[in-house]
Amino acid sequence: MLLVDSHSHLQDARFDGDRGAVLARAAAAGVEAIAVCGEDLASSEAAVALAARTDRPRLFATAGFHPHEAARATDGALAAIGVLARAGNVAAIGEIGLDFHRERAPRAAQRRALDAQLELAARLGLPVSVHSRDAEAELEPHLARFATRSPLASRGRPHGVLHAFGGTLEQALRYVGLGFLVSLACSAGYRANDEARRVAAGLPLDALLVETDSPALPPRDRRGERNEPAHVRDAVAVVAEARGECAETVAHATAANALRLFGAAVEAPA
Repeated sequence: MLLVDSHSHLQDARFDGDRGAVLARAAAAGVEAIAVCGEDLASSEAAVALAARTDRPRLFATAGFHPHEAARATDGALAAIGVLARAGNVAAIGEIGLDFHRERAPRAAQRRALDAQLELAARLGLPVSVHSRDAEAELEPHLARFATRSPLASRGRPHGVLHAFGGTLEQALRYVGLGFLVSLACSAGYRANDEARRVAAGLPLDALLVETDSPALPPRDRRGERNEPAHVRDAVAVVAEARGECAETVAHATAANALRLFGAAVEAPA
């Protein structure tokens, strides 16, 4: 089974003691590629460095400021993200977005950081990896404006992905209509997550990705434990069950969708 984990934080310190073993388990589980996503400048630099020194599974980096870190996204820090992205080792700008659940940064700062990073992605022709929590409606106009500026659609590629999507099916369909993919994590299998399974069943298969968001959001039977990329199989299983399709079909389709989104970064080097 070919698997792509479209969102992780493998550079996180919680993996420092056994990162090699985590990667080996992912490879043994059939995971071919893993996105390592930045949350600020330091973690973005760490993601790029980790991806550069890891051959299997294939790791690829994203760079950006998470909405929780938006107050630290100064002009200088955002310029440094641009330098990192222009070096050619970054597959997307992210993790960016809005989080009105915890509001660890003021909403105005979140919006400023989001728009600045969307503008950067449009200039560089890169997709975006987007975080949204309790902000799905507020996020939509920002992404709609980005979709008009991004050159990706003309190249047959999505504009980005709504990662670990927590909104409704109706909201997901609007984002798909704008040219975005929607990613579901292992948490889609939690008993209370009926809407996530409704999203899994209701979207076209060519609009879906799967992820772990490691070390967060472990599968239902591992709640309280550290998550890791090998468990992306659980996300595939949840989506497959919701859709009434076999896991192999979902795994291959979501891997193909990841290739469309992130481009050659997903493919193993020749």
